[in-house]
Amino acid sequence: MRYLLAGLLIGAIAGFLLFRGASASEIIPEFYNSLHYESIPDDSISKSDTFIVPMINRLLIVDRTGNCVRTVEHDDLIEYSGNGNYYIKYGRIGTKIELFGINGERYWQKDSREKPFISYNGKIVFLLNGDHSGIRIFDTNGNTVGAEQITGRLCTSIEFSDKNDFSACGFIDGYYYFIDGQGVIINSGRVPIKNSVKAVKISNNGKFGFIHYGNPIKDWVRIVNINKNKSYDSLLDNVHVVRTAMHISDDGAGVFFDNDKILLFNKSCNLKFKLDVPKKKAGFSTLSFEDGIYVLGYTKNTGESQLVVFKKDGDIFYAKDFSNESFLSGTISDKLIFLRGSDNLIAYKIRLSTE
Repeated sequence: MRYLLAGLLIGAIAGFLLFRGASASEIIPEFYNSLHYESIPDDSISKSDTFIVPMINRLLIVDRTGNCVRTVEHDDLIEYSGNGNYYIKYGRIGTKIELFGINGERYWQKDSREKPFISYNGKIVFLLNGDHSGIRIFDTNGNTVGAEQITGRLCTSIEFSDKNDFSACGFIDGYYYFIDGQGVIINSGRVPIKNSVKAVKISNNGKFGFIHYGNPIKDWVRIVNINKNKSYDSLLDNVHVVRTAMHISDDGAGVFFDNDKILLFNKSCNLKFKLDVPKKKAGFSTLSFEDGIYVLGYTKNTGESQLVVFKKDGDIFYAKDFSNESFLSGTISDKLIFLRGSDNLIAYKIRLSTE
């Protein structure tokens, strides 16, 4: 593996100066590696200590030091579980869908042209039909489970919880559904008439849902208390024609990336803070959360990629642009910020003042 020493040193200096302050917390560069390297097999690495990096015709499994410990070669389209234990192969023009374990063992195969989606632990698989009007629900063994099928008019969003097997889906006619790890619908509803669901999220504990909905003129967000079957709405300043980053935490706090602002709502959907950030380009953006820290990655309207790390109280304590990356996705796991850019893998370690 090659280290880009110049970038690493610059990142180290910038990280020390930008992150270290009155709180005496630090952000420390861990690695800055090219995506173009061969794997070094290491079966001793725990799945929980790895990150999944999808690429054209192959899947990289990278450990917390930046080593690629395994690659999965494939000629088809692929979906993978968040924990790295399973992946689904399906053809661009073929009729087969196959679920595999990461070591290549096949669990099931179905003759279908549907689009597959798989949950974090691989317990739930959705198959979305061609006109996006129906979702079939399967388990790891290929059996239909729970509600078995959800139907509606043009599915616009399917999402799984970040670290669990809860799921959510929404439709253009305004209907939405929240589903547990057994495929059972635990809550459903509809946004105000003449509005479409644009995106949905569900918390890791399955207690809260977050919905982005609207029309060509106005957009709103809705937070749903799933157990109490109560919902609360808030009007947004901007209309979004493409998906944008959003997140819902286990206590019902919803974060929404609103073009040039980060918005945080409490569980009653009241706005708690608004953070100004460089304006984004319409398109890809990601938002990850762990232990009170959010990681936002996106492409700015000027073409460079942007990283913003902020706390749940609204304090931005690290921000950096990456001029050589055309896109940037980010996740945080056990205080390691893992970034995948268009050309490189980048990581920072967070050390809080309490440690």
